[in-house]
Amino acid sequence: MRFVYKDIHFGAIATFYIIALLVRLITILVFNKFPSIETNYALQVSASLATGLGPAIGALVAMLIFKRRTEYTLIGKSAWKSIATIVIPCIVFGIIGGWDLGVTCLFAFAYGLLEEYGWRGFLQYELRELPVWQYVLIITMMWFLWHLDLSYRSILPFFLLLLFASWGIGKVATDTHSLLFCAAFHGIVNFSKHGLLLNTTFLIAFICIIIFWFLIWYFINSPKYSKIKLSK
Repeated sequence: MRFVYKDIHFGAIATFYIIALLVRLITILVFNKFPSIETNYALQVSASLATGLGPAIGALVAMLIFKRRTEYTLIGKSAWKSIATIVIPCIVFGIIGGWDLGVTCLFAFAYGLLEEYGWRGFLQYELRELPVWQYVLIITMMWFLWHLDLSYRSILPFFLLLLFASWGIGKVATDTHSLLFCAAFHGIVNFSKHGLLLNTTFLIAFICIIIFWFLIWYFINSPKYSKIKLSK
């Protein structure tokens, strides 16, 4: 029995999720056992990236074993837009806050990409035949439980944040097929924590970058797609 419904392979999803949970659990245990990691920037970055590896590894293994595919790729429908989506914010924040802030922004995007490869690149695409509200709710609940360290969070606000993100980033994925764009949205939310939005300069830059993303993706046509339209 293949456990497939509406082209949804439940075995692949279970494999993805078990691996994602195990990697998440291991990183939490390591953090708890070696609290000094949080005082070392390099180790903290490495541990944080390792946390995001769970969904990425889970997705790769599930797709390899069960021969699943996804149409959501790094660059999606436009290579230059995807690259600009990542590069421009890093340059802007680097100018505003110096080299360290620019690099931190890049790490935030890298972490976002690891998670988004699993949640959107694999899981959302696997559930694409379901109504939007169904796959958004399923992804939200799985994503919520995946965090495991829920005792350190405000449960309801955090769940609502993930629900909104599952819908919003999910819409970005279906519209653009770009995992880099998904990673940018995911990453900039994480990057904006710790009171950065209280800084007026940073807040203005944050808003301008969001506007910039929407302008290039939704109001500027890629050359190849423009040619296709003209040829018709």
